Amino acid sequence: MKNNTSSVLLSLVFLGVMAFIMSPTSTKNRVLKSIETLFNMDNGSLQRAYSEIKGNSNDGTSSDKTYHSTEATEYFKEICLEGESGEVYSSTLKWDRDVKIFVHGYCPQYMMTELNDIVSDLNELIDPINIKIVSNKSEANHYLFLGSAKGFDQAYPIIKERNLVHASGYFEMHKTKGYCFVDMIKTGNDTQAQKSILREEITQSLGLCNDSWKYPNSIFYQGSSTNTEFSDLDKEIIQMLYNE
Repeated sequence: MKNNTSSVLLSLVFLGVMAFIMSPTSTKNRVLKSIETLFNMDNGSLQRAYSEIKGNSNDGTSSDKTYHSTEATEYFKEICLEGESGEVYSSTLKWDRDVKIFVHGYCPQYMMTELNDIVSDLNELIDPINIKIVSNKSEANHYLFLGSAKGFDQAYPIIKERNLVHASGYFEMHKTKGYCFVDMIKTGNDTQAQKSILREEITQSLGLCNDSWKYPNSIFYQGSSTNTEFSDLDKEIIQMLYNE
């Protein structure tokens, strides 16, 4: 009887492991998050450990290793290893924990709907962390202000208003915090531009810091743009930053 019980338990464990391996990334993240909560573990600890194991399994000559075109590799370097003011970084910047966004200021429904779409799109692309919108500022580590430059500066004195003079959107990425701003005054009634700026600034605040003149259909395009969707190349470099 004891042997039969052990066999059943081993079979259940095996089936559980196989179900986890074959499940979508979003399901894996939910399972790991539930285990962290159940056992009072540090936020994101299991997800980071799993990502490291997955990364190590892809070292060497593994057939799972992803290869990218020269175009994607060069664009990744330009967007992720350079800054808007000409800085060149020796390594990439990215979040190692869940991003919890608190939104305040002037928040019309069309901007909140767009923000939800952006968060959903990013979570589909990014494996190791989860991005979500929170209703309490005390829960947040990322702060999004929709309104005027003066209002943003007053809400967050750490941001220098002089940086906002010529900007319709702005972001800063600190070690454990992020700040984003969309100027709802300068953009007037141009809702498409507001939504495009929102997508760009939120994504840049995840570590894709630079703009580029190369691809007009990219959300990182430096010229005038109303893009509200990630291009295929945008999606690829976001995944390169977080999933490899």
